Amino acid sequence: MFKMMRAVGIGFVVAMMLVGCARVSGHLTLSELASSNQQKLSGLLVGMSKQDVLLLMGNATAKTGDGIVNNPWTVESFIGRQGEQYETLDYATRKNQPFTPLRKSLATPQLSLNKGR
Repeated sequence: MFKMMRAVGIGFVVAMMLVGCARVSGHLTLSELASSNQQKLSGLLVGMSKQDVLLLMGNATAKTGDGIVNNPWTVESFIGRQGEQYETLDYATRKNQPFTPLRKSLATPQLSLNKGR
């Protein structure tokens, strides 16, 4: 009986430690970050500036086993056929499967046009 109570007590302590680790140093879990980003997507409008998108989507971070996931997760630039400069901001919008790294297919890109060359 004592061993069983001790095992339950240890299990409770471990569970509480895991719950406490869900938000380490102000970081969200990846699931929380993805959910937050999904909710904010509906506030995006065609023609928004990069600064407006960054302000709306926020700069929260998630801590994962592979490291920190920033918001936006990735930023890429490229030049169009006519010399226009484009930039994509990828936001994590779905949680990855356990034991797999975060992939681009789990992110939603937001495209902005930089008018300057």
